[in-house]
Amino acid sequence: MNALASTFHLRLLRSSRWRVAALGALVVTGVLGVMAAGAYLTLQSAIDARLYERLELAAMRFDVAGTHSFYLVVDERGRPLLGLPQPEGWRASWEGFRIVSDPDVGAFAILHAPVPGGGMQVIATPCQEEMSVLHEVLRILAALTVTGGIVALPVGYALAGLALRPLDEAVRERSGFVALASHQLRTPLAVIKTAAELARAGRGVSPDEALATIAQQTARIEALAARLTALGRAEADTTPQDAPIDLGAAVRDVASGLAAAARHKAVAIHVDHQPAWVRVDRDAASDMITAIVENAIQYSPTGGTVTARVRSRGGQATVEVEDHGPGIAPDELAMVTVPFYQGTRARGGYGLGLAIARSVAERHGGRLSIASTVGRGTTVRVTLPARPGPRPHPMVTTGP
Repeated sequence: MNALASTFHLRLLRSSRWRVAALGALVVTGVLGVMAAGAYLTLQSAIDARLYERLELAAMRFDVAGTHSFYLVVDERGRPLLGLPQPEGWRASWEGFRIVSDPDVGAFAILHAPVPGGGMQVIATPCQEEMSVLHEVLRILAALTVTGGIVALPVGYALAGLALRPLDEAVRERSGFVALASHQLRTPLAVIKTAAELARAGRGVSPDEALATIAQQTARIEALAARLTALGRAEADTTPQDAPIDLGAAVRDVASGLAAAARHKAVAIHVDHQPAWVRVDRDAASDMITAIVENAIQYSPTGGTVTARVRSRGGQATVEVEDHGPGIAPDELAMVTVPFYQGTRARGGYGLGLAIARSVAERHGGRLSIASTVGRGTTVRVTLPARPGPRPHPMVTTGP
Protein backbone atom coordinates (compact mmCIF):
# COMPACT_ATOMS: atom_id res chain seq x y z
CA MET A 1 0.00 0.00 0.00
CA ASN A 2 2.78 2.45 0.93
CA ALA A 3 4.66 1.60 -2.28
CA LEU A 4 1.49 2.15 -4.32
CA ALA A 5 0.84 5.49 -2.60
CA SER A 6 4.45 6.54 -3.15
CA THR A 7 4.26 5.65 -6.85
CA PHE A 8 0.98 7.53 -7.25
CA HIS A 9 2.40 10.54 -5.42
CA LEU A 10 5.49 10.53 -7.65
CA ARG A 11 3.38 10.36 -10.82
CA LEU A 12 1.12 13.14 -9.58
CA LEU A 13 4.12 15.33 -8.75
CA ARG A 14 5.73 14.78 -12.16
CA SER A 15 2.45 15.41 -13.95
CA SER A 16 1.94 18.65 -12.00
CA ARG A 17 5.48 19.80 -12.73
CA TRP A 18 5.11 19.14 -16.45
CA ARG A 19 1.78 20.97 -16.55
CA VAL A 20 3.26 23.99 -14.81
CA ALA A 21 6.33 23.82 -17.08
CA ALA A 22 4.17 23.56 -20.22
CA LEU A 23 2.06 26.51 -19.14
CA GLY A 24 5.20 28.51 -18.39
CA ALA A 25 6.69 27.60 -21.77
CA LEU A 26 3.49 28.72 -23.52
CA VAL A 27 3.58 32.02 -21.65
CA VAL A 28 7.26 32.55 -22.48
CA THR A 29 6.63 31.66 -26.14
CA GLY A 30 3.69 34.05 -26.27
CA VAL A 31 5.68 36.90 -24.72
CA LEU A 32 8.63 36.28 -27.04
CA GLY A 33 6.23 36.07 -29.99
CA VAL A 34 4.66 39.42 -29.13
CA MET A 35 8.10 41.00 -28.69
CA ALA A 36 9.31 39.48 -31.97
CA ALA A 37 6.21 40.70 -33.80
CA GLY A 38 6.74 44.17 -32.39
CA ALA A 39 10.39 44.19 -33.44
CA TYR A 40 9.50 42.93 -36.93
CA LEU A 41 6.75 45.50 -37.45
CA THR A 42 9.03 48.28 -36.21
CA LEU A 43 11.77 47.27 -38.67
CA GLN A 44 9.22 46.91 -41.48
CA SER A 45 7.83 50.38 -40.79
CA ALA A 46 11.34 51.85 -40.80
CA ILE A 47 12.18 50.19 -44.15
CA ASP A 48 8.87 51.28 -45.67
CA ALA A 49 9.43 54.85 -44.46
CA ARG A 50 12.92 54.94 -45.94
CA LEU A 51 11.74 53.56 -49.31
CA TYR A 52 8.78 55.94 -49.40
CA GLU A 53 11.05 58.91 -48.71
CA ARG A 54 13.39 57.81 -51.52
CA LEU A 55 10.50 57.54 -53.99
CA GLU A 56 8.94 60.82 -52.92
CA LEU A 57 12.21 62.71 -53.41
CA ALA A 58 12.62 61.10 -56.84
CA ALA A 59 9.05 62.05 -57.79
CA MET A 60 9.70 65.70 -56.89
CA ARG A 61 13.05 65.69 -58.69
CA PHE A 62 11.81 64.18 -61.98
CA ASP A 63 8.40 65.81 -62.13
CA VAL A 64 7.75 66.47 -65.84
CA ALA A 65 5.22 69.27 -66.42
CA GLY A 66 2.53 68.54 -68.98
CA THR A 67 3.27 64.82 -68.98
CA HIS A 68 0.12 62.75 -68.39
CA SER A 69 1.98 59.64 -67.19
CA PHE A 70 5.41 58.15 -67.07
CA TYR A 71 7.30 55.28 -65.42
CA LEU A 72 10.70 55.74 -63.75
CA VAL A 73 12.97 53.40 -61.81
CA VAL A 74 15.61 54.87 -59.48
CA ASP A 75 18.39 53.37 -57.40
CA GLU A 76 19.07 53.89 -53.66
CA ARG A 77 20.57 57.34 -54.42
CA GLY A 78 17.63 58.44 -56.55
CA ARG A 79 19.47 58.06 -59.88
CA PRO A 80 17.46 56.73 -62.86
CA LEU A 81 17.96 53.10 -63.84
CA LEU A 82 17.36 52.37 -67.50
CA GLY A 83 16.62 49.11 -69.24
CA LEU A 84 14.96 47.37 -66.30
CA PRO A 85 11.80 45.41 -67.07
CA GLN A 86 8.66 46.78 -65.53
CA PRO A 87 7.32 44.65 -62.64
CA GLU A 88 3.78 43.40 -62.50
CA GLY A 89 1.26 45.77 -60.97
CA TRP A 90 2.92 49.04 -61.92
CA ARG A 91 0.04 49.91 -64.28
CA ALA A 92 -2.64 49.35 -61.60
CA SER A 93 -5.03 52.20 -60.85
CA TRP A 94 -4.34 52.35 -57.11
CA GLU A 95 -2.67 55.37 -55.57
CA GLY A 96 -0.02 55.50 -52.92
CA PHE A 97 2.89 53.31 -51.85
CA ARG A 98 3.22 49.55 -52.15
CA ILE A 99 5.84 46.87 -52.32
CA VAL A 100 5.29 44.29 -55.03
CA SER A 101 7.19 41.11 -55.75
CA ASP A 102 7.77 40.08 -59.34
CA PRO A 103 9.05 36.56 -60.08
CA ASP A 104 11.28 37.92 -62.84
CA VAL A 105 12.72 41.14 -61.40
CA GLY A 106 12.31 40.61 -57.65
CA ALA A 107 10.88 43.06 -55.10
CA PHE A 108 10.11 46.65 -55.99
CA ALA A 109 8.79 49.59 -53.99
CA ILE A 110 6.33 51.51 -56.14
CA LEU A 111 4.77 54.93 -55.62
CA HIS A 112 1.70 55.83 -57.70
CA ALA A 113 1.07 59.59 -57.69
CA PRO A 114 -1.71 61.21 -59.77
CA VAL A 115 -0.65 63.89 -62.28
CA PRO A 116 -2.71 67.12 -62.49
CA GLY A 117 -4.96 66.97 -65.52
CA GLY A 118 -5.11 63.18 -65.53
CA GLY A 119 -2.62 60.35 -65.76
CA MET A 120 -0.41 58.61 -63.26
CA GLN A 121 3.20 59.14 -62.31
CA VAL A 122 4.87 55.84 -61.28
CA ILE A 123 8.20 55.85 -59.42
CA ALA A 124 9.79 52.50 -58.52
CA THR A 125 12.99 51.37 -56.85
CA PRO A 126 14.42 47.88 -56.36
CA CYS A 127 14.17 46.74 -52.72
CA GLN A 128 15.20 43.11 -52.94
CA GLU A 129 18.05 43.69 -50.49
CA GLU A 130 15.77 45.35 -47.94
CA MET A 131 13.21 42.55 -48.29
CA SER A 132 15.94 39.94 -47.89
CA VAL A 133 17.09 41.63 -44.69
CA LEU A 134 13.49 41.79 -43.45
CA HIS A 135 12.90 38.11 -44.23
CA GLU A 136 16.15 37.13 -42.52
CA VAL A 137 15.21 39.11 -39.43
CA LEU A 138 11.80 37.41 -39.45
CA ARG A 139 13.46 34.01 -39.65
CA ILE A 140 15.81 34.83 -36.78
CA LEU A 141 13.00 36.19 -34.61
CA ALA A 142 10.88 33.11 -35.27
CA ALA A 143 13.80 30.84 -34.45
CA LEU A 144 14.50 32.76 -31.22
CA THR A 145 10.84 32.54 -30.23
CA VAL A 146 10.66 28.79 -30.78
CA THR A 147 14.04 28.25 -29.10
CA GLY A 148 12.94 30.34 -26.12
CA GLY A 149 9.82 28.23 -25.73
CA ILE A 150 11.81 24.99 -25.97
CA VAL A 151 14.40 26.17 -23.46
CA ALA A 152 11.65 27.43 -21.14
CA LEU A 153 10.18 23.93 -20.86
CA PRO A 154 13.02 22.21 -18.93
CA VAL A 155 13.79 25.42 -17.04
CA GLY A 156 10.13 25.70 -16.09
CA TYR A 157 10.14 22.05 -15.00
CA ALA A 158 13.09 22.71 -12.68
CA LEU A 159 11.55 25.91 -11.29
CA ALA A 160 8.21 24.15 -10.85
CA GLY A 161 10.00 21.57 -8.74
CA LEU A 162 11.28 24.32 -6.47
CA ALA A 163 7.90 26.05 -6.32
CA LEU A 164 6.04 22.80 -5.62
CA ARG A 165 8.51 21.57 -3.01
CA PRO A 166 6.46 22.87 -0.03
CA LEU A 167 3.35 21.24 -1.49
CA ASP A 168 5.30 18.05 -2.15
CA GLU A 169 6.52 17.97 1.44
CA ALA A 170 2.99 18.66 2.70
CA VAL A 171 1.58 15.81 0.60
CA ARG A 172 4.30 13.45 1.78
CA GLU A 173 3.69 14.46 5.37
CA ARG A 174 -0.05 13.96 4.96
CA SER A 175 0.50 10.57 3.32
CA GLY A 176 2.69 9.53 6.23
CA PHE A 177 0.08 10.85 8.64
CA VAL A 178 -2.66 8.78 7.00
CA ALA A 179 -0.46 5.69 7.08
CA LEU A 180 0.29 6.18 10.79
CA ALA A 181 -3.37 6.82 11.59
CA SER A 182 -4.31 3.64 9.73
CA HIS A 183 -1.71 1.72 11.71
CA GLN A 184 -3.03 3.09 15.00
CA LEU A 185 -6.55 1.99 14.06
CA ARG A 186 -5.49 -1.39 12.74
CA THR A 187 -4.21 -2.62 16.11
CA PRO A 188 -7.42 -2.24 18.18
CA LEU A 189 -9.52 -3.46 15.25
CA ALA A 190 -7.37 -6.58 15.02
CA VAL A 191 -7.80 -7.18 18.78
CA ILE A 192 -11.58 -6.76 18.46
CA LYS A 193 -11.73 -9.17 15.53
CA THR A 194 -9.61 -11.76 17.33
CA ALA A 195 -11.66 -11.55 20.54
CA ALA A 196 -14.93 -11.91 18.62
CA GLU A 197 -13.67 -14.91 16.59
CA LEU A 198 -12.28 -16.70 19.66
CA ALA A 199 -15.49 -16.16 21.61
CA ARG A 200 -17.61 -17.40 18.72
CA ALA A 201 -15.44 -20.50 18.31
CA GLY A 202 -15.37 -21.13 22.07
CA ARG A 203 -11.58 -21.20 22.19
CA GLY A 204 -10.78 -20.14 25.75
CA VAL A 205 -12.52 -16.75 25.61
CA SER A 206 -15.93 -16.33 27.18
CA PRO A 207 -18.48 -13.91 25.72
CA ASP A 208 -18.10 -11.63 28.75
CA GLU A 209 -14.32 -11.49 28.28
CA ALA A 210 -14.73 -10.84 24.57
CA LEU A 211 -17.22 -8.03 25.24
CA ALA A 212 -14.88 -6.48 27.81
CA THR A 213 -12.01 -6.58 25.30
CA ILE A 214 -14.19 -5.13 22.57
CA ALA A 215 -15.38 -2.33 24.86
CA GLN A 216 -11.80 -1.54 25.87
CA GLN A 217 -10.54 -1.41 22.29
CA THR A 218 -13.57 0.58 21.18
CA ALA A 219 -12.70 3.14 23.83
CA ARG A 220 -9.19 3.32 22.36
CA ILE A 221 -10.63 3.92 18.89
CA GLU A 222 -12.95 6.62 20.27
CA ALA A 223 -10.01 8.30 21.99
CA LEU A 224 -7.99 8.24 18.78
CA ALA A 225 -10.94 9.59 16.79
CA ALA A 226 -11.34 12.41 19.30
CA ARG A 227 -7.66 13.30 19.04
CA LEU A 228 -7.76 13.20 15.24
CA THR A 229 -10.82 15.45 15.29
CA ALA A 230 -9.03 17.87 17.59
CA LEU A 231 -5.96 17.85 15.35
CA GLY A 232 -8.09 18.43 12.25
CA ARG A 233 -9.87 21.31 13.97
CA ALA A 234 -6.52 22.81 15.01
CA GLU A 235 -5.13 22.63 11.47
CA ALA A 236 -8.33 23.69 9.67
CA ASP A 237 -8.11 26.63 7.26
CA THR A 238 -11.53 27.94 8.23
CA THR A 239 -11.75 31.20 10.14
CA PRO A 240 -11.64 30.43 13.86
CA GLN A 241 -14.57 31.56 16.01
CA ASP A 242 -12.42 33.79 18.17
CA ALA A 243 -13.78 35.12 21.42
CA PRO A 244 -12.18 36.76 24.44
CA ILE A 245 -11.37 34.16 27.08
CA ASP A 246 -9.37 34.13 30.27
CA LEU A 247 -6.58 31.58 29.91
CA GLY A 248 -6.32 31.26 33.66
CA ALA A 249 -9.96 30.26 33.95
CA ALA A 250 -9.60 27.90 30.96
CA VAL A 251 -6.61 26.15 32.57
CA ARG A 252 -8.50 25.86 35.86
CA ASP A 253 -11.50 24.29 34.08
CA VAL A 254 -9.30 21.81 32.22
CA ALA A 255 -7.51 20.84 35.44
CA SER A 256 -10.86 20.27 37.12
CA GLY A 257 -12.00 18.05 34.24
CA LEU A 258 -8.79 15.98 34.39
CA ALA A 259 -8.74 15.65 38.16
CA ALA A 260 -10.15 12.10 38.07
CA ALA A 261 -7.54 10.91 35.58
CA ALA A 262 -4.81 12.51 37.69
CA ARG A 263 -6.06 10.82 40.87
CA HIS A 264 -6.09 7.49 39.05
CA LYS A 265 -2.34 7.92 38.52
CA ALA A 266 -1.81 9.44 41.98
CA VAL A 267 -0.69 12.70 40.36
CA ALA A 268 -1.57 16.09 41.82
CA ILE A 269 -2.46 19.08 39.62
CA HIS A 270 -1.56 22.53 40.93
CA VAL A 271 -2.85 25.63 39.09
CA ASP A 272 -1.22 29.01 39.67
CA HIS A 273 -3.00 31.54 37.48
CA GLN A 274 -3.61 35.21 36.94
CA PRO A 275 -6.15 36.77 34.59
CA ALA A 276 -4.71 36.53 31.07
CA TRP A 277 -7.15 37.49 28.34
CA VAL A 278 -6.69 36.37 24.76
CA ARG A 279 -8.86 36.10 21.64
CA VAL A 280 -8.96 32.46 20.56
CA ASP A 281 -11.43 29.81 19.56
CA ARG A 282 -12.80 28.40 22.83
CA ASP A 283 -12.90 24.77 21.67
CA ALA A 284 -9.43 24.99 20.16
CA ALA A 285 -8.02 26.55 23.34
CA SER A 286 -9.61 23.77 25.40
CA ASP A 287 -8.10 21.15 23.06
CA MET A 288 -4.67 22.79 23.35
CA ILE A 289 -4.62 23.02 27.15
CA THR A 290 -6.15 19.55 27.59
CA ALA A 291 -3.53 17.99 25.31
CA ILE A 292 -0.65 19.58 27.22
CA VAL A 293 -1.97 18.74 30.70
CA GLU A 294 -2.93 15.18 29.70
CA ASN A 295 0.56 14.69 28.32
CA ALA A 296 2.10 15.95 31.56
CA ILE A 297 -0.10 13.63 33.65
CA GLN A 298 0.73 10.67 31.45
CA TYR A 299 4.49 11.14 31.86
CA SER A 300 4.49 12.13 35.54
CA PRO A 301 5.66 9.53 38.05
CA THR A 302 3.30 8.16 40.69
CA GLY A 303 2.98 10.72 43.47
CA GLY A 304 4.25 13.50 41.19
CA THR A 305 2.84 16.97 40.65
CA VAL A 306 1.84 18.77 37.47
CA THR A 307 2.03 22.54 37.81
CA ALA A 308 0.20 24.87 35.43
CA ARG A 309 1.06 28.59 35.52
CA VAL A 310 -0.69 31.39 33.67
CA ARG A 311 0.82 34.86 33.40
CA SER A 312 0.20 38.00 31.35
CA ARG A 313 2.92 40.59 30.86
CA GLY A 314 4.44 42.64 28.08
CA GLY A 315 1.51 42.07 25.74
CA GLN A 316 1.95 38.29 25.94
CA ALA A 317 -0.19 35.69 27.69
CA THR A 318 1.75 32.60 28.72
CA VAL A 319 0.68 29.14 29.85
CA GLU A 320 3.38 26.89 31.33
CA VAL A 321 2.74 23.25 32.23
CA GLU A 322 5.55 21.59 34.17
CA ASP A 323 5.96 17.94 35.09
CA HIS A 324 8.72 15.99 36.83
CA GLY A 325 8.73 13.00 34.53
CA PRO A 326 11.61 11.34 32.67
CA GLY A 327 12.19 14.34 30.39
CA ILE A 328 12.91 14.40 26.67
CA ALA A 329 16.27 13.75 25.06
CA PRO A 330 17.72 16.79 23.22
CA ASP A 331 17.69 14.98 19.87
CA GLU A 332 13.95 14.29 20.24
CA LEU A 333 12.78 17.79 21.20
CA ALA A 334 12.30 18.84 17.58
CA MET A 335 10.19 15.74 16.84
CA VAL A 336 7.74 15.60 19.75
CA THR A 337 5.29 17.99 18.05
CA VAL A 338 5.14 15.82 14.91
CA PRO A 339 1.87 13.82 14.78
CA PHE A 340 2.18 10.23 16.07
CA TYR A 341 5.77 10.67 17.22
CA GLN A 342 6.10 9.03 20.65
CA GLY A 343 9.85 8.86 21.14
CA THR A 344 11.72 6.21 23.06
CA ARG A 345 9.64 6.65 26.22
CA ALA A 346 6.18 5.93 24.79
CA ARG A 347 3.46 5.50 27.41
CA GLY A 348 0.69 4.06 25.27
CA GLY A 349 -0.66 7.33 23.86
CA TYR A 350 -0.98 8.33 20.24
CA GLY A 351 1.63 11.07 19.96
CA LEU A 352 -0.94 13.70 18.97
CA GLY A 353 -1.19 15.92 22.05
CA LEU A 354 1.70 18.29 21.44
CA ALA A 355 0.98 18.35 17.70
CA ILE A 356 -2.54 19.60 18.50
CA ALA A 357 -1.21 22.20 20.94
CA ARG A 358 1.37 23.52 18.48
CA SER A 359 -1.17 23.81 15.66
CA VAL A 360 -3.66 25.70 17.86
CA ALA A 361 -0.99 28.10 19.13
CA GLU A 362 0.40 28.89 15.68
CA ARG A 363 -3.06 29.26 14.17
CA HIS A 364 -3.84 32.00 16.70
CA GLY A 365 -0.59 33.89 16.19
CA GLY A 366 1.29 32.26 19.07
CA ARG A 367 4.01 29.70 19.50
CA LEU A 368 4.78 26.59 21.50
CA SER A 369 8.19 25.89 23.05
CA ILE A 370 9.49 23.00 25.11
CA ALA A 371 12.28 22.93 27.70
CA SER A 372 13.26 19.57 29.08
CA THR A 373 16.01 17.93 31.11
CA VAL A 374 16.37 14.17 31.03
CA GLY A 375 15.55 12.74 34.45
CA ARG A 376 14.16 16.03 35.82
CA GLY A 377 11.05 16.82 33.81
CA THR A 378 9.59 18.91 31.02
CA THR A 379 8.03 22.35 30.74
CA VAL A 380 5.73 23.14 27.82
CA ARG A 381 5.14 26.85 27.24
CA VAL A 382 2.47 28.39 25.02
CA THR A 383 2.63 32.12 24.29
CA LEU A 384 -0.30 34.00 22.74
CA PRO A 385 -0.91 37.69 22.06
CA ALA A 386 -2.64 39.20 25.08
CA ARG A 387 -5.84 41.18 24.64
CA PRO A 388 -7.64 43.58 26.95
CA GLY A 389 -10.24 41.87 29.09
CA PRO A 390 -13.90 42.78 29.02
CA ARG A 391 -14.79 45.99 30.76
CA PRO A 392 -16.69 45.48 34.01
CA HIS A 393 -20.27 46.62 33.90
CA PRO A 394 -20.90 49.64 36.12
CA MET A 395 -22.97 48.93 39.19
CA VAL A 396 -26.40 50.43 39.08
CA THR A 397 -27.94 51.44 42.38
CA THR A 398 -31.52 52.33 42.87
CA GLY A 399 -32.91 54.61 45.45
CA PRO A 400 -35.26 53.61 48.16
